[in-house]
Amino acid sequence: MSTYHITIDQSLCSGFGACVDAAPDLFRLDTGGTATAVELTTSDTAALDAAAACPMGAICVTKVLAS
Repeated sequence: MSTYHITIDQSLCSGFGACVDAAPDLFRLDTGGTATAVELTTSDTAALDAAAACPMGAICVTKVLAS
């Protein structure tokens, strides 16, 4: 099972909410309408779908290498 690290570039996020639609367990829109990750590390592949769905390219999901 792979583990992924989620990073959101807040300066790029426009609050479309596509990430929340793709992975509601992993992303939320804060009171200002900007996306936040519920957890920064996950094994849920929906994080990859959310990053692909982001129209602004604000979400980066990287695979964490096992040590």
